[in-house]
Amino acid sequence: MDKSHLLQSIGHASVTDLILWKNKRGGILLLGSATWLWFLFEKCGYSFFPFVANIQLLLVVILFLWAKSAILFNRPMPELPNLEISKASLLMVADPLRLLINTLLSIARDIYVNRNAKQLFRISVVLWTVSLVGSFFNFFTILYLGIVLCMLIPILYERYQHHIDEKLSVTHRMIQTQYRKIDERLLQKLIAKPTSKIKKMQ
Repeated sequence: MDKSHLLQSIGHASVTDLILWKNKRGGILLLGSATWLWFLFEKCGYSFFPFVANIQLLLVVILFLWAKSAILFNRPMPELPNLEISKASLLMVADPLRLLINTLLSIARDIYVNRNAKQLFRISVVLWTVSLVGSFFNFFTILYLGIVLCMLIPILYERYQHHIDEKLSVTHRMIQTQYRKIDERLLQKLIAKPTSKIKKMQ
């Protein structure tokens, strides 16, 4: 994977600049905000919904008092941005979500209809890994770690691309070797048993 492929996989130019620390101010702001929110929820014991409600209440009160003071002292009203979600923004979020849901449904159909034991094994490993990680960390900690990793992995890969590619290649070969062993010993037997039973019934 070269640098151009890395940038294409990350996506939009502004997101690329943020994650690769070309926009240092935005990167520091994102990482600092994520750290502050994680500390607030995890260490200070703040709950998410009361926090959101209190922030909104504070903003509404500040805007109301600001508008009232502007009328009393003949000052200009506070300028607010256009507070509405555009159709383009909604489609930009909905389209990847639609593709993800369709992919999951396609995998489920492949497992159920085609009795794909290999696909079942892969999904089981992924879900077991997610369950294992979730047993050690809660949602906000996983979300915070995801943000930190998104900020660190691309810049580390850009600097140490050759060494990382070499290690990933070795790891990939080891995983493929172990998967072939499991496939030969277990999955092929699971696939063969239903077909043999169908032949006997016929």
